Amino acid sequence: MKRLLPLAAALVAACLTTPPPHPRALEANELCTQYISNGDLTRAEVQCDLGLQFSPQYADLWVNKGLIALRRGQDDKAKEHFIKALRYNNEQAQAYNNLGFVYFKEQSYGKAHDNFQRALKVNPDYVEARYNLALTFKGMKDNDKAKKELRTIIAINDQIADAHAQLCAILHEENALDEAVQECTAAVTLDPKFADAWLELCNTYGDAGKHAEARDACASCIEADPENAACRNNLPIYERKAALSDKGLQELKDNAAGKNTPEAMYAVALGYKEKGLRNEEERQYKKCLKLDPKFALCHFGMFEITHEERRDKDATVACKNFLKFAERDEFRKQVAACEKYLETGAY
Repeated sequence: MKRLLPLAAALVAACLTTPPPHPRALEANELCTQYISNGDLTRAEVQCDLGLQFSPQYADLWVNKGLIALRRGQDDKAKEHFIKALRYNNEQAQAYNNLGFVYFKEQSYGKAHDNFQRALKVNPDYVEARYNLALTFKGMKDNDKAKKELRTIIAINDQIADAHAQLCAILHEENALDEAVQECTAAVTLDPKFADAWLELCNTYGDAGKHAEARDACASCIEADPENAACRNNLPIYERKAALSDKGLQELKDNAAGKNTPEAMYAVALGYKEKGLRNEEERQYKKCLKLDPKFALCHFGMFEITHEERRDKDATVACKNFLKFAERDEFRKQVAACEKYLETGAY
């Protein structure tokens, strides 16, 4: 198991009931469960209703009736069915879990908590109920208890991606970033298509100052879900931060700071250009020209940027300044480009 569902359809013949269900009710419950799994709620309801004609007190059928109502958005009706299931069998764990989920949706966390606890009293290995209990504790702002339940799930079955992802989110919120990264990494390893876990990993890496890793996690999020708006918005942010924190670029910046020469500043501008950091590149050319207004290559760099951005007036000024200060024999290609631009407007 890699992912959890917040609800669980009643297992076929999951619980003993009194009186024992009619064989035709058992058969109808099996078919009802299959139709629910396939999303065919109309046929599922037909089978459940048929089964109840044979065994009106068969709790599992009432659980599935409740699940059908819940998936149709009929929460009040679903609640009635789950309560009826528990009236006929007070050890129906799925009924407690699903009733708890209805209360959870209503943000009635106290009632949700009680029902999830009752489900776990029936079956401590019921990981869906334990997961829902963890979410309830999280909703109640009791992160310590939420973490305990999530870690218990992982102890029962460490292959559940949702438990790792939720634990990651809480640890991230608590600024336990190294542990959070471990849990999110476990989640996306178990399910590489788990976009929300990739997003959480991206943001956790970002808060840890690991921008290249954040960039890669956001890219994986988009690969998992191309329409994920948060990942699409975050990716360029971390691409930029990763580029700015590049070791090679930092060495160029340190060298420029130490030398304070136009040549060193121009080298930094080229580093920014290589990383696609156009704003920083332009600012670096301006710093270069402030230090030495006659440094031709920085004028040409300004020309390229302003031309690409269709700032024609600025591009013309930059080109003229370049031609004014450039050694023609040394920069023949750039000279030819500027002369062509001034004559034709093309580059």
